[in-house]
Amino acid sequence: MEFEELKSLDLRRCATVGDIVDGMRRCAFGARMLGEVAGTIHEMVAAKRKPVVIYSGLKNSALGLLLQKFVKRQWCARIVLPSEYAKAKTRGDNVIVVGAFSERNAEAIYKRPARAVFINPFDMARPGQIKDGYFPDAVFADPRYVMPVINLALMEWVDGKSSSVRSLIQNLAGYGGLAEQVARGAEALRSMISDKNCCRFLTVSGAMTVGKMDLIICDMIESGMIHAITSTGALMAHGLVSSIGLKHYKYDPKYNDTELARRKLNRVTDTLEPETNLDTVEEVIGEVIDRVDGSKPLSPTVLNRLIGKHLAERYPNDRGILKSAFLRGVPVFVPAFVDSELGNDLYIHNLKRKRRGKRPILMDLEQDSKRLIELVTGAKRFGIFSIGGGVPRNSVQNVAPLIEIINERLGPTLPNRRFTYGIRICPDKPHYGHLSGCTYSENESWRKAAKDGVYAEMLADATQVWPFLVKYIMETGVA
Repeated sequence: MEFEELKSLDLRRCATVGDIVDGMRRCAFGARMLGEVAGTIHEMVAAKRKPVVIYSGLKNSALGLLLQKFVKRQWCARIVLPSEYAKAKTRGDNVIVVGAFSERNAEAIYKRPARAVFINPFDMARPGQIKDGYFPDAVFADPRYVMPVINLALMEWVDGKSSSVRSLIQNLAGYGGLAEQVARGAEALRSMISDKNCCRFLTVSGAMTVGKMDLIICDMIESGMIHAITSTGALMAHGLVSSIGLKHYKYDPKYNDTELARRKLNRVTDTLEPETNLDTVEEVIGEVIDRVDGSKPLSPTVLNRLIGKHLAERYPNDRGILKSAFLRGVPVFVPAFVDSELGNDLYIHNLKRKRRGKRPILMDLEQDSKRLIELVTGAKRFGIFSIGGGVPRNSVQNVAPLIEIINERLGPTLPNRRFTYGIRICPDKPHYGHLSGCTYSENESWRKAAKDGVYAEMLADATQVWPFLVKYIMETGVA
């Protein structure tokens, strides 16, 4: 089996929007979709026969006017309505389908083009084009955000006119939809990081490290954007893989999951995590655990600090989340510790310790609850930047009601706290009824969020948005 290697997106090596989009091709999930589609459109506009844009939106909208520029620059031949394309009966064109289209015109759009790229948030593409873990020629996201990003990438790749992320962010608000959300999110993040009296948390869930967003977390740590991290244990375990020089790969659907299982290649959507990587991670963690005598309980933050120290000593030339966190004194909380490869490794090592007559290592999560309270009450304000939802997000938000009930049930001993900044990137909507879609307004009802705080919510795949927000902060120099 041969697979293409994934590469962590390194914002320190990206000077322009085009650099970031190009780097996304080697990442996973939505970033890969955006990067690969941008590359495909670049090939289309560079060909002698220019692609046709199929678009049913308003001509005089910001997106409609942008697409007209694609024609004026001779990147595309023309813009047609889906109904016009269905009636024309032309065949063999490459097409860029922007936004939704009626099922009345779908058959023509599916069958007549030589190649079709689909950009919409509705999962609309040719039947059979999208498979489990394989998403070619499609970006399932709001074109009001995607097309301005691709436009700046093409201006660099085709016309040699590069653009900063700052210029991208400044121009997004007029497009509406997700583009406006991202512009608002960038300014909210800048406000939070500019507040020197704010303790700033990054909460992360989802497969962001196997998706190659790990160096973005390193950038946030190393530049002082965040003071603490709350994460899933799985995310830290997958991040350890990159920290010690091991690799993840792009999934290829010609190999089915039964065959992957036989070869111990674990699939995470459109990525592969070889089991040998996790075996090596277990050896690294084992070296750390063997130095612990077990005389007193540990917390996840303490164990993560020990792992980070080990990485700094043994892997001085590799960047990694726990290494950067150790060097900068940033605690890494893992509230659902047992639900992870790290938890599995500790359990196995405790079995080995018992066989050798050594004391097992016990985890005390209340130590981390106490530390979380100390961080929040030790600052005038605290803020949260959330990637996804789940336990990492809620564990930090929960500190406000935790302090409230301590004061109510044990007597007032702590200053009440609500977070005053909240920025989240998560595609889930409130009507699904789960935590990941919980709005900041809902948080206010639980006395978690301050009434007059600064909040921004971006309903998006984080891998498509997060890199631009962090690079924006790096460019503005507020961190």
